[in-house]
Amino acid sequence: MTKALAPLADLFRLNTNLFRNTLANLDEVDGTARPNEHTNSAAFIGGHLVETRAWMGRYLGLATAAPFGGILEHAASLEQVTELPTLASIRSEWDKVSTVVTASLDGLTDQQLAGAGSQKFPGVAPTLLGGIAFLLQHESYHIGQLAYLRKFLGLPPMSYR
Repeated sequence: MTKALAPLADLFRLNTNLFRNTLANLDEVDGTARPNEHTNSAAFIGGHLVETRAWMGRYLGLATAAPFGGILEHAASLEQVTELPTLASIRSEWDKVSTVVTASLDGLTDQQLAGAGSQKFPGVAPTLLGGIAFLLQHESYHIGQLAYLRKFLGLPPMSYR
């Protein structure tokens, strides 16, 4: 792994574990609970994160299909989705896609990271490295939402362990 990518790879691994921790001890009923009609559920946010991590794989040049058919990849609200995946499938697909994307991150070179990304993101350099940074920030944002939902449901806070 390149020196430039090492901190982001650490964040990727941290997000991988934090995502799992936010869903720990949530059952399927918890997964659909919402604090109010203006917020999304853990199943919506979790499914969205799985699909956007698969999209990260495609951004890195992998053939990672959206695990739930793309229904949550670009959906902005629960009202745009007719059926949510189960938490069990979200957990399973997260682990699968994370394994594949981790292997891809480990193989990137400094030259690839400095090259133009296939998409430009706000607030970061228009490079592959900048895109990875943005996508990890996006994950962190939603992991925070999942941590909040845990507290709403009366569960212990998300663990960093």
